Formats: sequence, structure tokens, C-alpha cells
Amino acid sequence: MLIISQHARLLHIPFPEFAVYRVNVAWVRSNEELYDLLKELNNDVFLDFPEGRNKPPKPVLSIEDLVAAMHKFDNIKYFGVTNVKNAKMIKNLREKVPKRIKLIPKIESKEGVDNLEEIFAELRKDESHIMLDKEDLYTDLNNHNGLFDQYVRLCREKCNNMGIRVLELQGVIFADD
Repeated sequence: MLIISQHARLLHIPFPEFAVYRVNVAWVRSNEELYDLLKELNNDVFLDFPEGRNKPPKPVLSIEDLVAAMHKFDNIKYFGVTNVKNAKMIKNLREKVPKRIKLIPKIESKEGVDNLEEIFAELRKDESHIMLDKEDLYTDLNNHNGLFDQYVRLCREKCNNMGIRVLELQGVIFADD
């Protein structure tokens, strides 16, 4: 799966049709702005909701706002669940999110890596990805390099053993306009 930031579309670079646009809700200031963006995007959409985010920008939309958008826009195919630490978080969201949406747990902490097996058990058979946020994992591990390397390897190993694909940041685009 190739996921590209919603901001990259502003560069007017041709992206493959199979690319999925990641809409980070923290950068969206209103329902109207979200709906305008979703109307503009022709590719599938990965809606990323950084609930409880401490650093700016902080999301102003609620989970209820996003669920309403999921019902209105068929191009939303994936929902990124922030900082999943246990299976209960997936279970609670499952009751709210439309069935056609695939949940993608975002693993950002030691606890999330430690509990991957129980998290995987809550995923449906057609949900075969997690997103590993290595920067937040590093912070959660108190910037300990050795422990960080160990947990990244552990996460990849557990995912490989369970047939789960790991989405990881593969670079960044910088531009002056």
C-alpha cells in the first residue's frame, strides 16, 4: 500500500492511481473543509485521526464528525486509529465505524508493541496492516536507542508471523510552494 499525504496533491505531481491519500484530520479546521477535501480527492482515502494528540496542530473535529463523513464519502476506505495500546480500543471503534472501512491500528508505544497479538485478534481478515509511528515509539521509550531498535524489530517480527503488513514512513517531500 502506498499512502501519500493530502498536502502532496498541491505539488501537482502525478501519483499512481493506486496511491491512497492520507487525510490527517489534525490539519483540518472544520467539517466543511473536510468535505471539500474529500470531494476533491479521486483516490482512496486513509482518514487519520490523531485523537488525544498533544503537539500542534490538535484536531478540532470529533470522532462523530469523522463517522458522519465516512457515511457520506465512499472514497474513505481506511481509518487510522491513533496510539492503539490494546484490543479494547479497536473493539470500541468497531461499533462506530461503518463496516466497509478497514481499521489500521497505529502503533506508537511499547505497550502497543507488547500487545500486538491481542490487537491483531480484533482485526477482521480483510484488515491486514498496522502503521508503525517510529518517532512516537522512540519518544515513548525515553529516546533509548537500543530499546528502540529492539522494539522496531519485535514489531516487524510479530507482524510478519501474523501475516500483518507494516506501514512505515519512507521519506518526506519538502517544497517551497
